[in-house]
Amino acid sequence: TAHGLPDVRIVDMGAEFGDGNRSMFSKTLTEALNALVVKKSKGVLFLNRRGFASFLLCRECGYVPRCENCSVSLTYHERGDRLTCHHCGHTEPSPVVCPRCQSPYLRKFGAGTQRVEDEIHAQWPDLPVVRMDADTTSGKGGHERALAAFEDMESGLLLGTQMVAKGLDYPEVTLVGVINADTTMHLPDFRAAERTYQLLEQVSGRAGRGEDPGLVVIQTYWPDHPAILAVAARDADLLYNEERELRSAIGWAPYRRIANILVSGETATAVKAYSDALGAAFRTAIRDGWEVLGPSDAALARVKRAYRRHIVLKAPPGSALGPLVREV
Repeated sequence: TAHGLPDVRIVDMGAEFGDGNRSMFSKTLTEALNALVVKKSKGVLFLNRRGFASFLLCRECGYVPRCENCSVSLTYHERGDRLTCHHCGHTEPSPVVCPRCQSPYLRKFGAGTQRVEDEIHAQWPDLPVVRMDADTTSGKGGHERALAAFEDMESGLLLGTQMVAKGLDYPEVTLVGVINADTTMHLPDFRAAERTYQLLEQVSGRAGRGEDPGLVVIQTYWPDHPAILAVAARDADLLYNEERELRSAIGWAPYRRIANILVSGETATAVKAYSDALGAAFRTAIRDGWEVLGPSDAALARVKRAYRRHIVLKAPPGSALGPLVREV
């Protein structure tokens, strides 16, 4: 690759699992980390994770249960062992085996940074690790301290979540590893694919700022996903052409205007009663060609002490969505 453009390698984690590799590090990433230790250089390991995003994923074929109406992933709820769509409220019991390949390895997805750090210490005991996540950087200046510690190291790893993707510029970083490209891809949000692409593109730019062109290893259970292909090929249109078709078919932005009305409060019954009344009022008030989804529990159904439900409105482009929402 030309100077400044790292070599991007996509690893199919389903195939790794099939070959008997149960570790969270693929063979490619393990070899890259071994080389990093030998060369005494620096690497960034990125955990694509939002704490609450629990979806089910088949570790053999990569299947993720999705809502048939909304084309977003269904969120897993331990209470009652059910899957729920956070746009239209559809709910169903969790399947015992994968509906596509009948594998029993249908698992809740998302590992924390702590677990990744433990596994690094077990495999590479001499490799220093700076962890950068909400727990380690919560105090004032925590962010800067973590980055300064990483900068002062001769060799080592910076391990973190979303925040690691933003604007880091260390010429000596020769390796960027994305442990799991898939979690933001399956957030219950119609922009999930687009956001995943943006994040991976951003992270890839962190490798090879110096003389060494660097290596980016992206681990995924969905190697054929347009967001992944677009990053590997450095061609955003691979994703956007497909997204345009999908969104116009289902009626998401930019082909429709979207409003999301969130109702939150301390008592579940009040929130339910109010959101139901609001939903009914919107259904009465909307014009032709408009659509109301919900009310349903928000993806984060409970934050601190508040219960949250939401209603999604879809309207044709150019509609005066704001005035109608205010009026209702």
